[in-house]
Amino acid sequence: MKYKDEELIRLGTLISEKYLLPEKHLGISSRQVNYWKTREILPFFEKEKKGFMDMQHALWLLIINELSNIGIDTKRLKKLSDDIWEKPFYEKYADNVFNKIISENKVSEKTKAILKYNLNFEPIMETVFRKEINPFTDAFKSCLTSQKSIVSFFYCPRTGDHTFNYNTIGITSDLNNLYYGETLIVIPFLPLLTKLLGIEIERSNSDLEYLSTVENQIRRVLFFDKPKLLEIELHQNGLPKIIKITEKHKKAEELAKFFLTNNLPAGSKLTIEKRSQGNYKVTIKA
Repeated sequence: MKYKDEELIRLGTLISEKYLLPEKHLGISSRQVNYWKTREILPFFEKEKKGFMDMQHALWLLIINELSNIGIDTKRLKKLSDDIWEKPFYEKYADNVFNKIISENKVSEKTKAILKYNLNFEPIMETVFRKEINPFTDAFKSCLTSQKSIVSFFYCPRTGDHTFNYNTIGITSDLNNLYYGETLIVIPFLPLLTKLLGIEIERSNSDLEYLSTVENQIRRVLFFDKPKLLEIELHQNGLPKIIKITEKHKKAEELAKFFLTNNLPAGSKLTIEKRSQGNYKVTIKA
């Protein structure tokens, strides 16, 4: 399977826009964030500047908040942040990713040429790609691509080890072998990303580049037609799955959860029915 050039571009655009604020959007106080900044737990924040974040940085802040709330001290949070953000930078993880994409022949010749140029242009690798590409951001992006993954963050407080589990069923034998006998903290990405994607869906008036055509059509029905009830019926693997979004629900978060937990094929057929009293039904046949 080849990577589409536009997928690489749109994901890069997604992670670069900084508009999220800790207190306003995430409910985490500025005082708390400033404390973590002084302890170098949030290395992507510039000191003395307002803490605007992109989605991947906001996700990491939410994870740090979860760990802090259950008692992980700042010393261990600092070590973990270094392993997530600093270590891949100095080990040139991004360079390895570019080389792998080029060698596997999964992109066009034009994209190969761009990747090779960037690899040989040290200033852009140093200031952009090595800061933006690491195992954590890869896990983040895998949740938003057309082949969505359900990812969980695993952290062992005693040893400081961590990993990202892409298994949708449970802990694999590899994880059992790696952490046998150890206490693990597991933080699923899904509820945190649902919150972040819900914010993004609600704030933008235009189609979102990282959503499929079908997903953007459903989003337009919800936010432009403003139905009192939006019923989404998904036909997949022979069984219908129904989600109902009403005025009483957090609309954007409900829709975000639906998108993140359902991988809608590009060729899905969609029908939209306008019903009485301002209700809509969307039927998707995958």
